[in-house]
Amino acid sequence: MPAAVVFDCFDTLVLSGPLPGPETFTACLADVLALDRRCAGEVVHTVFTAVFAAMSDRSALQPPTMGLLDAALRERSEPRDKADLERALWHALGCADPGRYALCEPAADAMRRTAAAGHTVRVMSNCYLPGDLMRRLMRELKVPEVYDRTLFTADGGPKKPDPRAFRLIAEGDFERRVMVGDSEEIDIAPAAALGWDTVRVDPSGPDLTELLALLEL
Repeated sequence: MPAAVVFDCFDTLVLSGPLPGPETFTACLADVLALDRRCAGEVVHTVFTAVFAAMSDRSALQPPTMGLLDAALRERSEPRDKADLERALWHALGCADPGRYALCEPAADAMRRTAAAGHTVRVMSNCYLPGDLMRRLMRELKVPEVYDRTLFTADGGPKKPDPRAFRLIAEGDFERRVMVGDSEEIDIAPAAALGWDTVRVDPSGPDLTELLALLEL
C-alpha cells in the first residue's frame, strides 16, 4: 500500500546558510518598510522574543510570523499592508539573496521518484517564513511540485518535535509513514517514537539511497 512520505524542508530539500541575525533583520525592515531604525529594532525584538519563547518550549504552539509583525507595527502606529509585510520578510530572511538557498538535487530526485511510484509526498518545516512565501521560495528553487500538503509552522500551530505536528502532516489512511529529515532531535526521533520509518539526510553529503531502498524504488 502506498506510504505517506514527509520531507523536511531546510537542510533536506533546501540547503541554506545561517539565518540573518537581528541586526540584519532590523536593517532590512527599516529599509523595506520605511521605518526609523529604533522602531524597526523594537519590532524585531518583539517578534524574535515571541518566536524564540515558543521555540524553546517543545509543546508550545508557534505564533504566526505575519500576525506578530503586523501587531508589533500597529502597536507603534506604523501599520503596513500584507504585501509590504511579505516583501519585508522575503528580504529580511534572505530569500532575495543569490546563493542563500539552493535545491538539494538528490532529495528532489528522490521526491520525484517517490511520487511517481504512487506514494503520497508531503513537506513540513519549522520556519519563520509564512506558508505562501515558503511555497514561492520552493517554486523558485524548483522543488518538485509533487507534494499534496504542507505544514509550515510560521503560519501558527504545533511544530517539530511536537507529535501533533507529525500527526497533522500525515493525516490520512496510510499503513506506513516515513519521515525524511536532517535532524535526529526534531525530525527522526519524534517520528520514530510514533512508529514511522525514518531516513536521516546529511546536508553536507545528501544520500537518499536509504529512502529508495525502503520504498523498493
